[in-house]
Amino acid sequence: MAAVKGSKQYQMVVVPHRPFYKAVVFLAFLVLMVMFGWLTFQYGKSQGIELKVAVVKERDDILIQLEDARDTIQAMRSSMADLRLREEVDTIATEEVRQTVESLQSRIAQLNEEILFYKGVMAPSVGDRGLRVERINIDGTSATNSFRYSLLLTQLVDKHDYVQGGVRISITGIEGQREKVFKLSDLDETKDESIRFRFKYFQNIEGQLTLPKDFQPREIKILAESTGRNKQRLEKKFDWQLTGG
Repeated sequence: MAAVKGSKQYQMVVVPHRPFYKAVVFLAFLVLMVMFGWLTFQYGKSQGIELKVAVVKERDDILIQLEDARDTIQAMRSSMADLRLREEVDTIATEEVRQTVESLQSRIAQLNEEILFYKGVMAPSVGDRGLRVERINIDGTSATNSFRYSLLLTQLVDKHDYVQGGVRISITGIEGQREKVFKLSDLDETKDESIRFRFKYFQNIEGQLTLPKDFQPREIKILAESTGRNKQRLEKKFDWQLTGG
């Protein structure tokens, strides 16, 4: 008689039935991610607030110095009341204090502008959002045809993440009665044709350039391009003008 083989036997494992386990794990993970995002936002916000507080404190210190200077001139006038040269001394002292007061007032005005700028960067309300070319300053140096430049880039957004990309600078003018364009890399050997940037709130790009002897600059063109998901291409032109000139 032929032997009858039995069916193959399988081992069975009993596991507890936990229908809510995966849901609890997912919710816990979601809570952790929300907390992490909130902490990151608070950290960035606190950094910006500290920056504004520092500028406000500097302005307040200068206001105190201004008040002290006014008290000093009053004390000087009182102490020199019996001197024969009072008129001459008062004239000299008044002129010195006047110059000091003008210098302090100028610095206060500059700090107030900086405070408004930081407020705009930290809490933008109106205007173009995203990457912005704020300004470029040009200052002369002691060397002939040599100039210092400072380009300020900012980004105005509700949530500040790092923005990065490249910026190209060119200068248009007249040379030999013909229009000519120079790239910044032709005038500043320390800079590449495309200058890289990466910042969260703002970034200054600074350097020194030397113009050809017979070149008369007329205009500066800035072309900034950011990369990433929200990439932008921004072009802005400025008249060539020395700062304060």
